[in-house]
Amino acid sequence: MPPDHPTAPIHGRKRKPSLLEEMQESSASQSRSTRQQSAITDHFSPRSQASAVFPPSTSRAKRSKPSSADGREDKPVTEATMLDFGTKDTLVDLTASSPPAMEISDNSNMTTGKVSAGQKPTGAKRLQIRNLKKPMKNSADGYFNTTWQKLDTALAAIFNKERITYSLEELYRSVENVCRGGKAPEMFELLKECCDRYVAGSLRNMILHQVGGDVVQVVRIVDSAWNQWQKQLVIISHTPMTYAYHYQSTIREVFLYLDRSYLFSSTSRQSIKLTGISMFRKHIIENRSLEKRLQNGVFELFKQDRQSGGEDSINTTLLKSYMTMISDLGLYSWFEPDFIQDSRSYYKQLAERESLAESPIAYIRECALQIEKETMRCEKFSLEVSTKRQLLSVLDEEIIKQKIPLLTDSARIRVLLERFDTTTLRILYQLLERVGDPGEALKPSWEVYIKTEGLKILLDKEKESDMVPRLMDFQGTLTTIWHSSFFKNSTIEYSLRESFTSFINYRQPGATIKDQSKAAEMIAKYVDLILRHGTKGLPPVSGSEVALTGTDDDACLAHRLELVLNLFRFIQGKAIFEAFYKKDLARRLLLARSASFDAERLMLTKLKNECGAGFTNNLEAMFKDMDLSRESVSSFKSSKIGITAAEKYGVELHVNVLSQAAWPSYPEVPVQLPRELGEHLETFGVFYTGKHKGHVLSWRHALSHCVLKAEFAKGRKYLILSAFQAVVLLSFNSSPPSVVLTYTDLLSATSLPPAELKRTLQSLALGKQRVLLKSPRGREITDNDKFQINQAFSSPNVRVKINQIQHRETEKENTETHEAVERDRGFETQAAIIRVMKSRNNVRHTELVQAVIEQTAKRGALDVSGVKVQIEKLIEKDYMKRGEGDTYLYVA
Repeated sequence: MPPDHPTAPIHGRKRKPSLLEEMQESSASQSRSTRQQSAITDHFSPRSQASAVFPPSTSRAKRSKPSSADGREDKPVTEATMLDFGTKDTLVDLTASSPPAMEISDNSNMTTGKVSAGQKPTGAKRLQIRNLKKPMKNSADGYFNTTWQKLDTALAAIFNKERITYSLEELYRSVENVCRGGKAPEMFELLKECCDRYVAGSLRNMILHQVGGDVVQVVRIVDSAWNQWQKQLVIISHTPMTYAYHYQSTIREVFLYLDRSYLFSSTSRQSIKLTGISMFRKHIIENRSLEKRLQNGVFELFKQDRQSGGEDSINTTLLKSYMTMISDLGLYSWFEPDFIQDSRSYYKQLAERESLAESPIAYIRECALQIEKETMRCEKFSLEVSTKRQLLSVLDEEIIKQKIPLLTDSARIRVLLERFDTTTLRILYQLLERVGDPGEALKPSWEVYIKTEGLKILLDKEKESDMVPRLMDFQGTLTTIWHSSFFKNSTIEYSLRESFTSFINYRQPGATIKDQSKAAEMIAKYVDLILRHGTKGLPPVSGSEVALTGTDDDACLAHRLELVLNLFRFIQGKAIFEAFYKKDLARRLLLARSASFDAERLMLTKLKNECGAGFTNNLEAMFKDMDLSRESVSSFKSSKIGITAAEKYGVELHVNVLSQAAWPSYPEVPVQLPRELGEHLETFGVFYTGKHKGHVLSWRHALSHCVLKAEFAKGRKYLILSAFQAVVLLSFNSSPPSVVLTYTDLLSATSLPPAELKRTLQSLALGKQRVLLKSPRGREITDNDKFQINQAFSSPNVRVKINQIQHRETEKENTETHEAVERDRGFETQAAIIRVMKSRNNVRHTELVQAVIEQTAKRGALDVSGVKVQIEKLIEKDYMKRGEGDTYLYVA
């Protein structure tokens, strides 16, 4: 609609007729007379204040004609005279909203006041116009009918995509005039009827004529028809013509005044746009022959998009346009329920098809991919939030929840865990998290895998020596999966601990005591290996160990001990570990074979923190004995008797005095020591017993060692030997260097047991450092062998360590250790039973068993059957007796 604008003053030229005048001429079908030229300054009032264009009623009462100031009667206003002004200087004011009666005189003197004859008027003269309108010959109905004919012609041109013969301004003004004349309701009804006839007729017939059997084609045709109707209804478009671009008008542009004035304020009628949308929805979308096919076509488009891999195509553009259409039509609630149901059917079939794949990885990743794609699809096609929520719920239900037994199948989980596929496991966890507690869903398969693989490691006899590193590596792998794939889920963590505890303490039916506690024994031996040699030469038990510790040996050693301690925590029979650990610790302390004394203390602290002070009492006593021994030897060497003995025998003596209760028991091996050494030891014994009354020393030479100074042809060497090796070599001192001694001679000179002598000779004559020559040659020591000093012995080092052939622990000794632990464990259990009975006197069986298990928990878990056996033994010894029912009575 062109805006109102003021008209500039016109001087000395013909004024262009106004739009109002043109409309009056068209209605009356009469030509107008030529206007007189005059100097006029005029200003039109706003359109909202303009008078109606329809002629006033013919029944209107005639107005009285006012007289002029001089009493003369005014001339009637006619077509020829209503704009005929008296003089060129006359000023016309058209801005007054309620002008007074117009005064016109023959001499054209127009004034608002009385002016005396001959008096020169002052101020501006004003022309007062009573009425510009001339009675129209045609009625309002006639004008309305004429106007509608033009509008109907314009609508037909819009529907047929033709050029409108009338100008948009002319059509707009016609609509405006009709609305101002009170005919807006009638015009809207005619417009509505015309549009309805077009949509229900031409447009729908065109769609029905073009559609075929392809449901996707139905969507394409309907979408095209909708876009066409949109352009005809409200959208401004530019259609290329032959010579220039032509502005294609729309229905709303033509009837804009009707839409903005009448329909905007109406509460019972919709706007032109909404009315057109309702027509399209009613006659096209809700048409019985189109509705179902259109819906199926949309679902087929979504199916194609889901199968396309997410790439945009022509159908993608069509689908976006269609979703916009149903949103504009207000049909989203009609579309959504069936769409959700169709999506459910699609994903149900997809789940059935994909779940048949043998690889668990493929289905898990397909599930995650479908969820991601569906989320992006909702954004791409502007689906509402409620639809997105329901679609994802359908996905969760059909491809995850209904397939949980398949997703968490033990065999499939095993494949992922064996491959250490942390990525797929993380995706699986996130999928299960969408439908419930992923920890509970994964727990059964997780436990089965841990127990099965753990028992394989535990019962593998061929790789028994690698049991602990394999268990640590296994635990490290599972911990990494728990951390990175399962997001530290508490249920998974608890299941991991319980599963390790289960298989590490597994007691095979019919197995020996030794086999039932194999894990504890092997853990103690692995700790001994670490503390003797450090971590150098040991392979990393997990890929992260190097990254965690760098090149710091102490940090690496501490980390390795912590990993071992993690396994130690799962052991219930910790007494077995203690027995083997104490035996190995004693050898390390007595033979000075610890890689780091700080590491020994660190391990002891860790055990104390883990098991309590009672568990490490004997171990701490061993360290204390070593400290006291150093003090005793230092006191002996500084005493007069010690100084005299050192000068007399030429031996630098060091003695470890051990308390028998804290240290393992060692057999007393007979040996004939050199006279000087024997006398020196007797001197120390006298000194020690003199200071510690009531103490008796018992010598154990099997764990002794010494340094001998030897003269060879190629120089002097200091040999680091065991006591038995030194005794054998010193036997050659009483003879010339080239003397040959037989095995029998050495057996008599040393008084060593044959087995011990043979082990010692093997280390001296068959090892890497051969200070003895053996004849005849062979890998074994026999009773007929002969030995002599190897004068040609050489070594780049001045100090040469000759390792003793280690006495391997026999099956009998190993079994004896286990039996000793079981025996001690029985005594501990009996002591706990007596403590409970003393405190309560009368105890029920279940209460007694529970109390005993709690008291001995820090020393390791007890079986109920083991507690029952110890109760029976105490009843046999008359420490307690049975009472009434299942109670026990303490016998003082």
